[in-house]
Amino acid sequence: MTEKNFQAAVQYGSIVLGISVIFNIYVVMHYVEVYRDATRADAKVQQMVVREQAVQGLLQEFAARANTDPQIAEIFKQAQATNSAAAAAAAGNSVQP
Repeated sequence: MTEKNFQAAVQYGSIVLGISVIFNIYVVMHYVEVYRDATRADAKVQQMVVREQAVQGLLQEFAARANTDPQIAEIFKQAQATNSAAAAAAAGNSVQP
């Protein structure tokens, strides 16, 4: 390595090193943000699953009693209609980009 090449490496090496450090910090921060968003989305999905299981359990209990109580039968029919509409809306939303 000649003296001229060494001086150029010293002069521009710190600039390249600084740009590399800034780029690496940006990449790490970006992936931390993506991971944080994914974690939040996963938590929301888990909450929705728990709620859905609770609702399904309640509806199964209503279904078991629907044959003997006309008021419960009416509530059960309304819940089925609501769930069918929600499922259709969810299926429609998942198809769209």
